[in-house]
Amino acid sequence: MEVSLIIAAGGQSSRFFDGCPPKSSARASASTIRSKLFFELGGKPILASSLAVFTKIKSIKEIILTVPPISIPFFRKWIREQDWKKIKVVAGGTSRGHSVFQGLKASNPRYPWVMVHDGARPFVNPELIHKMFDAVGLGFDGVILARKVVPTLKRVGDSGTIIETIDRSNLWEAETPQLVSRAIFERAYQKNISAFEATDEAQLIESVGGQVTVLESKSWNPKITTIQDLELAQGYLRLKQSDFQRTGMGKDLHRLVPKRKLILGGVRIPHSLGAQGHSDGDALLHAIADGVLGAIGEGDIGEWFSDKNPKFKNIDSSKILAFVLEKAKAKGWSVTHIDTVIHLERPRLGAYKKRIQKKIAALAGLREDQVSIKAKTREGLDAIGRGEAVSADALVTLQRSSL
Repeated sequence: MEVSLIIAAGGQSSRFFDGCPPKSSARASASTIRSKLFFELGGKPILASSLAVFTKIKSIKEIILTVPPISIPFFRKWIREQDWKKIKVVAGGTSRGHSVFQGLKASNPRYPWVMVHDGARPFVNPELIHKMFDAVGLGFDGVILARKVVPTLKRVGDSGTIIETIDRSNLWEAETPQLVSRAIFERAYQKNISAFEATDEAQLIESVGGQVTVLESKSWNPKITTIQDLELAQGYLRLKQSDFQRTGMGKDLHRLVPKRKLILGGVRIPHSLGAQGHSDGDALLHAIADGVLGAIGEGDIGEWFSDKNPKFKNIDSSKILAFVLEKAKAKGWSVTHIDTVIHLERPRLGAYKKRIQKKIAALAGLREDQVSIKAKTREGLDAIGRGEAVSADALVTLQRSSL
């Protein structure tokens, strides 16, 4: 089975943004693009969840992502950052049918089957995709996911009066993905003058006499159209994943000595003393990194960056943090909040807290309001109070980012 996948992601998200209340709990991932597909679901963009399943299916040889023309540079950069090799970004059209046609033209004609999926359906079930592959092997020109219509349906006249109750016994609600024969799909676009107005691929195959079968979708596969859909999906995900959120605690202490830099949270603090250590001695980033490792069950930074290893001598602690964040990501976790306390007698850190907050937010890929920096003295007590040491505590919250 060799399949070209087209992901329709060219919409304007108008209904989503029109219905967004000012104080909605939903938030967009760190991006400047106006698209519902970059609102967070499980700690990552909706679109990332939609794409992640397909990138792992061997029969899907290429993925064509159709997006608004103005957004192409953004999407291409984002795809590169995810390190997804088989995804091509192309300009969509003025309607869904037009966008899919653009994706079809950009796809490789040697692959005999075309699958189309809506980028706003993040809960696609990989087992059902393989069942779709099996179904077309029975001689059909296409197969779609669909579910039986459950609500009672009414046909209503212009005056608002019910004309009749519709028999729903043979009615099904179409979903995506939909898998169709390339040859017949291309013929439908050539023969059907209303092809760009088609609301799904099965409609086009039907229009030229092709046979499409339905595979019942028994898992929840909603299309995120409104903000309420997203909030419902977030609730569903939390219930589905009992281990949805974790918290890790980190703590670090460094002696202060002459001829060393004092660095906290990646920010250089002017002082006559600096933190002694095998690395750059950034107690704050070390505490945060240990918090991340603790939350994902991966020990502490000493196990990964041994002070016996010369290659880590004077290492920039931002590299340590980047490493542990990648480990968390690989295990399906992302940081959502960092709360810290720095214990330092002098210098006072009031003038530097905002810079430290901004730096850590940038390093962790968070908004500044997701990072808290507090600074305390020890009122002259113990080694910290005597100005001989600096310590930091961090409480790091992570949530599962993979479905």
